Amino acid sequence: MKKKLLYILHDIHIGGVEVALLSAIPELHRQFNLKVLVLGKVDQKMIAHFSEEEKSCFHAFPSPLLHYPAAIFRMVSFALQFKPDVMICSLWRASMIGIIVKRLRKQVTFISFVHNTTFFHRLDAYFTKSAICLADTIFTDSAAVSAFVKAKFNPNTEVTTISFITNKSPVVNLHQLFDKNELRFIYLGRIHRTKNIPLAIDTIDYLRSKGLNASLDIYGRNDGALDEVLAHIRHCSLESVIAFKGELVPAEKQEVIKTYQFLIQLSDAEGMAMSVAEAMQNGLVCFVTPVGEIPNYATDGVSAIFADISTTDTFARSLEKLLATCQDPKSYQVLSDVAFTAFSHVQTYSESLTAAIEAFTLTTPKSRA
Repeated sequence: MKKKLLYILHDIHIGGVEVALLSAIPELHRQFNLKVLVLGKVDQKMIAHFSEEEKSCFHAFPSPLLHYPAAIFRMVSFALQFKPDVMICSLWRASMIGIIVKRLRKQVTFISFVHNTTFFHRLDAYFTKSAICLADTIFTDSAAVSAFVKAKFNPNTEVTTISFITNKSPVVNLHQLFDKNELRFIYLGRIHRTKNIPLAIDTIDYLRSKGLNASLDIYGRNDGALDEVLAHIRHCSLESVIAFKGELVPAEKQEVIKTYQFLIQLSDAEGMAMSVAEAMQNGLVCFVTPVGEIPNYATDGVSAIFADISTTDTFARSLEKLLATCQDPKSYQVLSDVAFTAFSHVQTYSESLTAAIEAFTLTTPKSRA
């Protein structure tokens, strides 16, 4: 008989945590009696490619803030009625539900899935910390997050890093012919101030000022900074070469990424930075800030170009490094090949997650509640 697996997360929309989970749904559904408890809405476009059986795994509880106390009761009731053997909770609101369920159903194997090396507000800090302390085991999406959890909390349980690569690598690196006369950049992520997208726009402006035909397509969900981004494009008079393309459905991502030569991501903070890893996996050269997990899978001048955005002068020097690569097809090719090779045999999220669940649940852990 299949074990019952309950996976709890906030919403199903375009985001690293959500996209990774969706990539694993067919395999999780095959191996477990699976239910996905969504503490919000499910974007139907995101699950349109699933079978009807796979779609039936999703159970959404959208609720306005004023009605949230009643919604929490319904969510917990749903979880308890399902009687899961294993429960995985991603992000702070899921941790809140998971903590309650674990207190009431002590025999459930509670897995806290941690994705960040910082807390965004007090509720995030409180419920994530509480979940880490209560969990039977802890999953993270990167070595950087694992190190953070171990150093910050010294948990009395195992911490396992799960691969966040959602697709197998291409057989060959498609970026064998580099045309320096048409430099196509892509940004792929949330449209949020911490992503520093105006600096990406400045990068294109700089390259064009040096006589290069550089362009940028921006893909992502508006997370509060779109008006600022569009205003900066207009301010630089780059409307003809920089475009906001909206959200990119995961099923389309791999084909779209292949049409670009560079990925740019100048964030203040990151976790795994899935878009960077996926770009490298496809042989793109990434111009990125070395934050979060990025320094653990990329090396400046070897498989990527690191940007120092701490001061105007350091960023100017970073732009000069990028310019040199853009002007030298051989340098580009070396970076592209090393980036591609680094991810050519990596385990996918689906493989890594299911293996980690099975490995931990071979024996029933003692309750830590």
